[in-house]
Amino acid sequence: MRIPKRVNAVWDWAEQHGRALSAGTILLIVVVGALWLPALGALVAGMVVGGEAVRRRSRRRLERLQSDNDQLLRQNGALRHKVALLEQGIREQASLTTQRLPVIPGTVELPGSAEPD
Repeated sequence: MRIPKRVNAVWDWAEQHGRALSAGTILLIVVVGALWLPALGALVAGMVVGGEAVRRRSRRRLERLQSDNDQLLRQNGALRHKVALLEQGIREQASLTTQRLPVIPGTVELPGSAEPD
């Protein structure tokens, strides 16, 4: 089933303006509720204000936790880099050591290593 272009355009607009749409809907519910049942209007208004307060508080806490996480990831990356450099240096030292070993000519024969005639 194909979606008409006008309907698709309306859905795109609603996605872009979601906060304004939800705020308008809540305001409409509060106004209708206040006229019809004042307690319902007060309940919805309180829920909106409380929800916004919780969202802002949670956002600050989430931002702090994300910055701590980013800092830990940076430290972890720095430590991994340091360990990799140390391992590379150890490998290079070992290879230099084996290259520096003196080459002994085959003047001394070991027992059991006699060359066949």
